[in-house]
Amino acid sequence: MKSDSTPTTDERQPDPGAGLPDGLRTRYADALAEAHARAEAEGARLRTPAGVAMDRAVRAVLDEAAASGANPSEASRAAYRRDHARLWAAGATPLEVASTRAHFDRLRSACRWVEAEEIARLRSLAEAARKAKEPEAMRKFTRQAFERAVVFRALYLDANRPTWAAKAAALRAAGKRPPSRSKRKAGRHAPTPDQLLVALARQPKRCSRVERLSLAIAIFGIRPAELMRGVVLDTTGTGLRLAVAGAKVDATRGQPLRVLEVDTTGRGQSALAVALLRAHVEEAGGNLSATAADIGAVRRAMRQVQPGLSPYAYRHARASDAKASQGRAGVAAWLGHASDRTQQRYGNARSGSGAVAVKAAAASRPVRQIKTLPPTAAERFAKIAVRLAARVPTQAPRAAPTVRRSQKPRW
Repeated sequence: MKSDSTPTTDERQPDPGAGLPDGLRTRYADALAEAHARAEAEGARLRTPAGVAMDRAVRAVLDEAAASGANPSEASRAAYRRDHARLWAAGATPLEVASTRAHFDRLRSACRWVEAEEIARLRSLAEAARKAKEPEAMRKFTRQAFERAVVFRALYLDANRPTWAAKAAALRAAGKRPPSRSKRKAGRHAPTPDQLLVALARQPKRCSRVERLSLAIAIFGIRPAELMRGVVLDTTGTGLRLAVAGAKVDATRGQPLRVLEVDTTGRGQSALAVALLRAHVEEAGGNLSATAADIGAVRRAMRQVQPGLSPYAYRHARASDAKASQGRAGVAAWLGHASDRTQQRYGNARSGSGAVAVKAAAASRPVRQIKTLPPTAAERFAKIAVRLAARVPTQAPRAAPTVRRSQKPRW
């Protein structure tokens, strides 16, 4: 009689997604049939059950997967599981769903990490069933782990695994171009804060709270995580001032606190948006904060206004306005950077629309000035040589034949 603490077979049953989805099973039917045949042949050769050979193959895949040393954070793991669950339910691979190289890299990392975790879990369930002397459950879990390991190897470990380069080449051959997900490009075409306000007001059942949060992001270009921590708004003579605690801050990186000041521009640019936030300060005080659900609502509302529009698109847009009117130290303080080099990733002065008049920015830490020198002639020639060497196929030099001299008799 089993004790209450001993898990039964039903308690160890995996979730419905433990087996391969029909889409993946159909796509990799040949590889699965070949792998099963190899396991049967290996078991017959060693005079052991085929499950032993399957388990050996599963362990080899897990060892190769662990060699990457990936150790994502808890937040990344939660995001990985969401991406994996969506693709797993559709029976699709990362390459099929991805629209850009960065999108593919993210989905591939997510599915690879979650799949390795699930394969290890199934193998643990098979081992527990073996110790409990439940052969049917042991064989079931071993088979599931084995089949997922076969597909895992085909997708992420084999030399001929799917890559973005192959899909990009196929799209180019078909005359198609994948849609851009560049936040910098979206920032160049982002609506002005006034245009955003009008578009949000036209959306049905859109609450005023989402409007205020969206305008705070659109006017100041702050990070969503900083808005979740809470900001303080204050009015100036004709504009607004915002105090924000930095989100990406450690001993040497980021600005713990910065104060940003903007002035109004013409109607249709930011006059209406600034006036709405000034009214909020006078009526309800200057404190403004968002929850995770609020940020999700802001993102959805922006996407409805314009495809590709997001909080980080406005961060790029305001970085462009700051670069058009401020020095490097002022731009770094505006963006919350401790170094004036990081701003190279955000916007550019030529894209500044002037929709927001960036007046001043003050930060709690001095901005480190890092001068980037142009490469020397020797460095440029070295890079050219590396590129040329990569184009020429490498071929091992052949050893010269040994010339043997005839030995003449010494007489």
